[in-house]
Amino acid sequence: MSDRVAGSLTVSDDVFADLAGYAAKECYGVVGMATMGSRDMLSVLPGQRLRKGVGVRRGEDGELVVDLNVILEYGVNVSAVSRNLVDSVRFVFKNIAQISDVTVNVHVRGMKVRPE
Repeated sequence: MSDRVAGSLTVSDDVFADLAGYAAKECYGVVGMATMGSRDMLSVLPGQRLRKGVGVRRGEDGELVVDLNVILEYGVNVSAVSRNLVDSVRFVFKNIAQISDVTVNVHVRGMKVRPE
């Protein structure tokens, strides 16, 4: 079943945003994704709307650029969680989407106490 089929495949940026959102949500210290562009009110997006907290675009060299807008748990090491986010998103893109040229930018939009 490894026959090649002629044609092309186009993947929507929404699919990439979903992959990045779910990878980010699973990281320790991440309470949730924040809405992009909202400065007045900080809101945690529900699981089915994670892509609204992720921006996906093409960079100057054609690489995929992912912007994560996250809300972190109060008291975590922001630097460590950010590194973990970058590594997790790159891992998902490399293993699931077969894309290794990904730049991940983490934008911490706020800190919250995780509900118990």
